[in-house]
Amino acid sequence: MKNSIILCLLIMLLLSCKKETEAVGPKSFPETINGTIIYQNNSRKYILHIPSSYNGTTELPLVVFLHGGGGSSASAVNFTNFNQVSESENFLMVYPQAFFEASPNSFVWADGRGLAPDNQGIDDVGFIDQLVTSLKQEYKINAKKVYLCGFSNGSFLTQRIAFEKNEQFAAFGTIGGTIMKNLYDTGNPQRAIPQIFIFGTADPLVPYNGGVVVGSNTLPIVGIEQAVSYWVTKNNCQTTLPIINLPNINTTDNSTVEVYEYTNGSCNNSRVKFYKINGGGHTWAGVKLPNLTTMGETNLDIFASQEVWNFFKQYELCK
Repeated sequence: MKNSIILCLLIMLLLSCKKETEAVGPKSFPETINGTIIYQNNSRKYILHIPSSYNGTTELPLVVFLHGGGGSSASAVNFTNFNQVSESENFLMVYPQAFFEASPNSFVWADGRGLAPDNQGIDDVGFIDQLVTSLKQEYKINAKKVYLCGFSNGSFLTQRIAFEKNEQFAAFGTIGGTIMKNLYDTGNPQRAIPQIFIFGTADPLVPYNGGVVVGSNTLPIVGIEQAVSYWVTKNNCQTTLPIINLPNINTTDNSTVEVYEYTNGSCNNSRVKFYKINGGGHTWAGVKLPNLTTMGETNLDIFASQEVWNFFKQYELCK
């Protein structure tokens, strides 16, 4: 009799758990979340864009974007228009914010080049890794489809993470930046990783052929073609595709685009793709901002955010 009662109680408990599980269904989420996590005893901020199609039941890809030096998570939302692509392509989009504030609402990443946040011991490599881990725990994210990209100061941090802590990312995007020379000379990423680069030949800040970023006393960087070649070799790409000259759709932007692509790489065909913007400046292709005229020409033949996503979505994490 006692055993029968225990058996009945267990069955009731199992049925109750099943009902609770079945009760978990689609939910509504806000379009924008201004979030924080604690890292190195500091409150670190980020903005998360959730596409309207997300209901918490299906795993979606995640794209992480790192703003440029002097920018913020809010400015990154505005100048990239990445949310537009997130909506149409159905992925989560997060914009972390650097901790070091050089001036009001002007933040700088510790990208390893000897900037002030580097000298203060700020660990932005670890912060980005922890943020992705935290978001995976809170949202339905496809762990095989997490990607990282950045612009300028954020692109140098992107490459630093590609070298030092790349385990969570399926592909990387570097816009308006290259690789620090010390990483290039001594770094050794342990796997092939798909890479997309977008860079303007007339960038007034980051020299096309390498050297030191204009107006800074930071450690030197390599030229963009060296950075591309590094990953072509690292990824063991076997095929060089013919150069593509994209249509000059906008004839008033004083720039054109050539596309270089290297394929048949190891680890799920880890391609390397380079958009060379002839005449392009230190700008975000496809989004022309009038207050950035001193940064050179903005190419309007491509939309960088869409091109980056088109590259990313081909790949799942390969270890």
